[in-house]
Amino acid sequence: MADLESAHQKIIAFRKRRHWEQVRDPLPRYIFSIVAAMLLTSALLTSCAIPISYRGAVTYKNLTDLKAEAMTLVESFDTRPVAQNEAAIENVTLEFRKALEYEKGKGKSNNDTIEQLNKIQGLLNDDIKDYRENGNATLGPKYFQEAAKTLGQAFDIAIATENLKNRDK
Repeated sequence: MADLESAHQKIIAFRKRRHWEQVRDPLPRYIFSIVAAMLLTSALLTSCAIPISYRGAVTYKNLTDLKAEAMTLVESFDTRPVAQNEAAIENVTLEFRKALEYEKGKGKSNNDTIEQLNKIQGLLNDDIKDYRENGNATLGPKYFQEAAKTLGQAFDIAIATENLKNRDK
C-alpha cells in the first residue's frame, strides 16, 4: 500500500510541476524564437515591397505607333515647308499627350515609361523648334533625317524597356 501511496504522490507532484511549467512558460523557447523570426521576416518583406510595373500591350502599341509617326514627320522636315507640316505637328503632339496621360494613369510604378516619354517628347519638341525657327534649308539637306534616326533610337530604348517589364499580371 505504501508503494501505491508513493506512486500516487509522484503522479500528483508530476501533474503539479507540469501544470506550473505550462502556466509559467507555455511554449518552449525555441518555438517562440521561430515564430518571432517568421513575423519579423514577413514584416520586412511586406514593408519593402517594390512596385512592379507590368508590360502593357497598349503602351507597346502607343510607343511603336508614335515612333513611326514622329520619325516620318521629322524626316519630312527636310523636304516640306513649315506651313505644310503644321497639321501633322499638331497631330503628333496630340498623340504624345494621349500616350503620356495614359501612362500617368497607370500610377507611380510606371514612372520609368513616363520619364522616357518626356525625354522623347523633348527631343521632338527641339526638332520642331529648329524646324520652325530655321526652316529646312539652313541646317543642311539631311539634318532632320539624322534627327529622326536619333529620335528612333530613343523610341527603341523605350520599347525595349517596355518589353523587359514583367508580363505576369
